[in-house]
Amino acid sequence: MKRLIIVLLLSFSTAVFAIDNVLDGGDLVRVSVYGNPDLTTEAKVSASGMLNFPLIGEIKVGGLSAPETEQLIANRLMIEGFLKQAQVNVIVLQSNSQQVSILGQVMKPGKYSIESGSKTLFDFIALSGGVSAKGSSVITILRMAETPPKRFSVNIDQLFLKSSVEVVKQSNINMIAGDVIYVPEAPVFYVFGEANRPGVYRYKPGMTVAQAISAGGGVSVRGTERGIDIDRRNKEGKLVKLSASLSSEIVADDVVMIQERLF
Repeated sequence: MKRLIIVLLLSFSTAVFAIDNVLDGGDLVRVSVYGNPDLTTEAKVSASGMLNFPLIGEIKVGGLSAPETEQLIANRLMIEGFLKQAQVNVIVLQSNSQQVSILGQVMKPGKYSIESGSKTLFDFIALSGGVSAKGSSVITILRMAETPPKRFSVNIDQLFLKSSVEVVKQSNINMIAGDVIYVPEAPVFYVFGEANRPGVYRYKPGMTVAQAISAGGGVSVRGTERGIDIDRRNKEGKLVKLSASLSSEIVADDVVMIQERLF
């Protein structure tokens, strides 16, 4: 009697899952046949929706609910003469649909399961190996489950360096299935001309020309602080040349040009 109750409870939990979900590629399932423990199988549904099961081989389960899969396997076992009666139970151990995608400048971009124990934004960032050296401190989340999809952003640097613990907790939102976390490349600026280390550098809001030149190693012996220009794109996307002083503020993608001294 106790065994029957357990089987019924397991079947009920599977049916609850099946109300809104069907099996898909990547789902990890456990299939058991009552009274035949040697047939118990844990396997992933292939990308083409196939599941390999003992005795009957590959069967198409993609697009079927768990109860429908149970009935399919039971029928095959009986029709092909392996069992006279077959009571099959299918439990979804890990659903591919219950995943969060992490894209962009993280160490290990990809899809991660909510069922792995990760629940919050910070959990998934940590699971992906963290933000890479090229990654921005501003992280964007797309909530695809809403219509239309909702977009919101979190500035990690401001959050951890300037916000209260309570604000940090509030910003560590719970992820839901289908969410997309995107970490773009950090904004940059350029230092060219008579700098000791001309190149590309990470931009931070509020930076001045003096700070930009400092990042580039300072003005070379052939350069002058009096001949500094900034090449900046206007709203139409065209480059315009601006005269600048050391206290002038730069913006992302600015090109700081240090001129050669005349004598």
